[in-house]
Amino acid sequence: MMWKRGMLALLFLLAACGEPTPQDKPGQLLYVAPYGTACIGVGAMECLRVKEEGEANWQLFYNHIEGFAYEEGFQYTLRVKVEEVASPPADGSSLRYTLLEVVEKTPVNP
Repeated sequence: MMWKRGMLALLFLLAACGEPTPQDKPGQLLYVAPYGTACIGVGAMECLRVKEEGEANWQLFYNHIEGFAYEEGFQYTLRVKVEEVASPPADGSSLRYTLLEVVEKTPVNP
């Protein structure tokens, strides 16, 4: 009987120590479309199209993701850290995005 309890406890510990799921990791998931689009920010620029988890529609992304090198023709799933900027410039974002991980990079045919 003690042996069975010990094995049950061991199995529970092994299951608890498994790989974390994407939702368990720190940061926010951000999906990046394979093609950007022209947009107007401070001036004319190229914007990424992104959506967050649970969103159906793509949104224009006027910001920059530190550490991320976008390559057109690939759809990305990124894990990013989002921080508030203490004193943002008047024409800048109040949020700073930093790449934590490229979760997935999938080629898309044009």
